[in-house]
Amino acid sequence: MPRVNLKTGKIIEEDVFKSSTPEKELQKYIEKHLDLFFQSIYLKSFYKIPGGEIDTLAITEDGRPCIIEYKHKKDDKIINQIVFYYDWLQERSTKYEFERIVKENDNTADKEVDWSEVRLITIAKNYSKWDISLIKHLDTNIECFSYSYHKNELDIHLDPIINQYKKRNTYSSINSGSETKNITLDDHRNKASKKFKPIFDNFRNEILNLGENIEEGFAPNYIKYVVNTTFLSIHVRKDWLILQLRIDKENFKDPAKLSKDISNRGWSVTREIKFDKNMSVPSVIALIQQAYEYQF
Repeated sequence: MPRVNLKTGKIIEEDVFKSSTPEKELQKYIEKHLDLFFQSIYLKSFYKIPGGEIDTLAITEDGRPCIIEYKHKKDDKIINQIVFYYDWLQERSTKYEFERIVKENDNTADKEVDWSEVRLITIAKNYSKWDISLIKHLDTNIECFSYSYHKNELDIHLDPIINQYKKRNTYSSINSGSETKNITLDDHRNKASKKFKPIFDNFRNEILNLGENIEEGFAPNYIKYVVNTTFLSIHVRKDWLILQLRIDKENFKDPAKLSKDISNRGWSVTREIKFDKNMSVPSVIALIQQAYEYQF
C-alpha cells in the first residue's frame, strides 16, 4: 500500500529488498532492533537443531524464550515450521541448552528463564492458505506479523488476515497443568510481604496519578506501565521493588544517583532502581515522571 508524505504530498510507493536474499535482509533489520519491535534480546541466528534451523533465537526482557521465523515467499509454510521449533524447545534437554545460551551471553547472563510461556513470532510478506487453515486449529499462541518496506522504512504490524482466524489466547497467562490462569495485580502484589504491601499500593497509586493515559498490564514476571511504549517495568520482591525505566539517556537527571545505568544489557529499558521502604517516594516518582514524559 502506498504512503503519502504529508509535507510534500508525494506518493511513497512500497519498495522491495534489493538483495538476492530478501529474507535474510529482513532478519538483519529485525535483529538489530529486537528491543524496539518485540522487547526482546538477541541470542542466536540460524541456530541449527535436529531437523531444522531457527532463524532467530531470543529471550524477552521479562525472561521468556522467544523464537522468530521469517518468510518472504507466500507459499512457504511458516506456521508448520515454528510449531516444530516450539516442540523442540519443550524437550527437557533442550531447556538446559537454551539456559546455557542465555548464561553465556553477556547481555542476558543475569536472567532467569521463565518457562511459563514461550513467545512465538512469525513475520511474513503474506500468509498462505495453508497457514490460515492451520492457525484456526492451534491452541498455541503464535503472534503473526506481516511487513511492508518503503524506501528507508520498515513497517511491522500484526497481520489483519491471519489473526482474525486465531484462537483467542490471553497474552498475560500462566499455564498450570491443564488450567490457564490470567495474571492479575494480586499475583504480583502477593509476592510482597504483609508490611511492604501498603508501601507498594501507595507507590502504585503515585505512578497512575502521573497521567490518565497510562495503561497498566501484567506479564508473568513484572507489571508494565504503557503510554506509547512500556516506559516502566516493576518486578515485585518481598520487601523491595526493581524498577526499570525506558528513558532518554542524554537528558535524564538523577542528582541523588538513585538509579544505575543498564543500557549495556541491550534492553529497551536503560535505568534501574531498587526501591525499598527507606527511599523517598517523591524522589523516585520524579525519575519515573521523566520516563513518562519521554513518551511524548
